Formats: sequence, C-alpha cells, structure tokens
Amino acid sequence: MEYVGEIAALAAASCWVVTALVLASAGRHVGATIVNAIRIWIAIAILLLLVKLNSDTFWPQVSPSSLYALALSGLIGLAIGDQFLYRALIDAGPRLSTLTISITPALTAILALLVLGETLDATDVLGMVLTIIGIGIAVVPTKANIVHKTYPNLYRGIVFAFLGAIGQALGLVLAKIGMQGGELPAHSIPITEVSPLSATYIRMCFGGIGATLMLVIYLVFRSKPHTAINIRLNKTLVLIFIGAIFGPVLGVWLGLISVKNINAGVAATLMGISPILIIPFSRIFEKEAVTKNGIIGALLSTAGVAILFLF
Repeated sequence: MEYVGEIAALAAASCWVVTALVLASAGRHVGATIVNAIRIWIAIAILLLLVKLNSDTFWPQVSPSSLYALALSGLIGLAIGDQFLYRALIDAGPRLSTLTISITPALTAILALLVLGETLDATDVLGMVLTIIGIGIAVVPTKANIVHKTYPNLYRGIVFAFLGAIGQALGLVLAKIGMQGGELPAHSIPITEVSPLSATYIRMCFGGIGATLMLVIYLVFRSKPHTAINIRLNKTLVLIFIGAIFGPVLGVWLGLISVKNINAGVAATLMGISPILIIPFSRIFEKEAVTKNGIIGALLSTAGVAILFLF
C-alpha cells in the first residue's frame, strides 16, 4: 500500500490526541494516579495477548542486561513520567500539556549525547531552540487563554508536563539500550535484539508494578477531606479503556509500522504534530480559546521537532 508509513504516522499522532483528551476527563473523576495504574494494566493485558499470538510465549526471552534496562525504562517512563503527565492533563488541560511534552525529542537528544555518546550538530541545536521557544510562546497564559475555561493549577500543570517529558526521554534512551540485545548464558541463546513489541510489553509490566505501588501509597496517604474521589465508575472505566487502546497499544503499534516503512525522521516528525492536531479538539471538548500565540507556538514547536529529526 502506497504511503502506508505516512498514514500510520499521522494515525499515531491522532491516537495520542485521543489519549490526552479522554484521560484528562477520566483523571478529573478519579485522579491521575488511579488513571495511570488502570490504563497500564489494561495495556498489559492487551499486549500479553499480542505477544502470545506473535511468539507463542507469555514472556519474551531477553538477556539480563536488556531486562534491567527495559525494566528501569518502564518504571521511569511509564510509572513516574506518565504520572506527571496525567496530573498535568488535569491541572493545565490537554492542549498545553501535549504541547509541553513535545519537548521530549530535544531532551532525548541531550540524554542520548550524555549516555550514548550521540553527537549534536548545529541543526540539532536549532531544532531544540525552536521547540523550546514555541512551547514558551504557547504556554504563557494570556487573558484569551482563560476566557472560556480555567484549570485548577495551570503553572503546576506545565511544570508536571515538563517533568513528564524528562521521564519519557529517560525511558526512550533506556529502551534503546534495552533493545540492543545481549546474551543469555544459561541457555546459550544469542539475542541480537529485542523486538519493539517485546520491549513495549516488558516496559509496560514493570511500569505497571511502579504505578500500582504509587497507587497504594496514594490511597493510604491521601488527605480524604481535600482529595475525595468523584467516582462515575462506568463512564470513567470506558474513558480509561479508550485511553489504553489508543495510547500504549495502538499509538505505539502504528508508530512502529511507520518507522518500518518510511524514514524514521519523517515518521517522528509526522507523529510529532499532536500539538497542532489537539488545538481544535481542545476548543470543542475542553472549551479552550484558540489563540494566536497558541497557534504560533504549536507551529514553531513542530518546526523544531522537524528540524531535529529530518536534518
């Protein structure tokens, strides 16, 4: 099929928009910690089925070094990083949170330089600067931003989204290390690499463990008078299920299809247009005003991502 890679990348970007919107709504009912834990375990169940169908096993065979890296990647990227992100969705709304998280490629490039020794050239720096400037223009609150809808902790939400971006960047670098493979001495089985599906499944399992521990701590120590959970069980579970399907399952799968069929830089650029795609949906569902600063910031941020990956 012609243009299958480009279509898959755009579909993946759309999936992350859906995820941001539905999980922001679900988080307002039961809290970000509960949403994060439930959506990870739903994703684990779906990925378990996919792994079983793909390799006829319930657990992929990987080297200990790969397992450690992927486990740490899941804990940092999925449990901690996504916890910050979903709290940001509640505090600052999906548009600003999604736009702020678009700094992840720049942070990943910096971490790859420090950890993996991957160098940056002038165009990489230009891309990072454009991305940061674009985010800065878009996230500075103006009167037009808050005419139709206000969020409880706008500045805290932006900070949490940035911390979520750091977590995702660390998770990506660790995942890359984990997918490089190694050796299984006990079985004398050479493992040249870990497939993206297997890596996603392992990361999700350890992310689920971390998210569950955070949920237990939250339920034990939360201040009940101030953080009472507003439960609308049926609607909330449906929203979380949709978020799990479109996020860690479909979004990742479509992204891998795109990377397989077209240049990885082009795929990453197309998948990075979520901040632009989310603007009209935030206007419709979240009642946010579409401002000139928001549009300019989104365009600059996406241009920075494009330069960072294409050149």
